[in-house]
Amino acid sequence: MSTLSVDTIQGKTTAGTLAIPAGMVVQTVFHKFTTNTSLDSSSDTDIGGTSLTFTPKFASSLLILSCSVSINIYRSNINNGCTINFNVDGSNIDNTGEDYELLDSVPSGNTNVYVRMNKDVSMNASNTNAKTVKLTGRVYQTGSSGVAVINSGSNFTSSITVQEISQ
Repeated sequence: MSTLSVDTIQGKTTAGTLAIPAGMVVQTVFHKFTTNTSLDSSSDTDIGGTSLTFTPKFASSLLILSCSVSINIYRSNINNGCTINFNVDGSNIDNTGEDYELLDSVPSGNTNVYVRMNKDVSMNASNTNAKTVKLTGRVYQTGSSGVAVINSGSNFTSSITVQEISQ
């Protein structure tokens, strides 16, 4: 077995960059949050504790954003749900036009369900500027006490992962 030990890896030209094969992971950021946030509006609301800064190494990279979010959907009537969106630098990306990516449809009585929603989206890095990444969301039905609670009572942990993939 051989061992390679180095203190610094430097590009072979004055540009100082390395050629990384396409499809390789350049960097990954994993962000956990437990902030309790109630989505009780039909307009997008920031989800607390989700904001992070990510700086791509290369403008040509593909960014893959993933989240795993604990949600309690409640309504003292039938049917409720919500949607969660990635927001990068103030704009929702891969935004659904519907308010119910996640929907619990019951024929009668109260709606009260705890679920975990996972979502993956991608975008081109476009530049090497720092990007502010966060989650926003909105509830499907606000009437009859309709709400979607993220990390109910701060008893649950949710996460966001951002990966930079060389192209």
